[in-house]
Amino acid sequence: MIKLHYLNNSCSHRIAWLLEELGVGYDVAVYQRLPETGLAPDELKAQHPLGKAPVLEDGNLKLAEGNAMILHLLDRYDPDQHFTPPSQTDDYSNYVYWLSIAASMFSANLLGMMSQKFDFGAYADFAKGQVALYFNHVEQNLQGKTWLIGEQLTGADFAMIFPLQWGINQLNPADYPNIVRYIQQVESRPAYRRVAEKTGCELNLKQF
Repeated sequence: MIKLHYLNNSCSHRIAWLLEELGVGYDVAVYQRLPETGLAPDELKAQHPLGKAPVLEDGNLKLAEGNAMILHLLDRYDPDQHFTPPSQTDDYSNYVYWLSIAASMFSANLLGMMSQKFDFGAYADFAKGQVALYFNHVEQNLQGKTWLIGEQLTGADFAMIFPLQWGINQLNPADYPNIVRYIQQVESRPAYRRVAEKTGCELNLKQF
């Protein structure tokens, strides 16, 4: 049985969305951020040596890191590859590329958030510009496409949605119509909406 250790207002949401799309049964343990710091409680930190959310248990396997969870779940529970492009194709190579970009966007978003709170001195312009740099790249890629790879919803989209939902709060959404459409498209999917019902949590990332 799969168990997802889920932290509110975190990238845990995207893993629950994938589980719902796959139609896989799973249990969820919900943890609330500490009101005084916004950090995860000790009970969640105890679930994995990295002390970060989410944590996925699947039998004897225990994983942290969102992209590892996405790849594991697709390998184990999507045998017909509904969410993975055919191997040895340009679509598959782009799929791997956007998985990597999604991981890099976490660092860009964090750097941008910190630059709004702290004085980065000579590095301030560089730090503040990282979010827009990545968002401009995603915005251009989404032009004329339904999903990151085209018409197929893939693991890259499950990886990308949270960095976009987080980072858009540091920018002017009007400058990114393709990304705004993309976020709305994800959030309107029935499987995505079921996550709030399962966890009792809605994403509210404006505080970050």
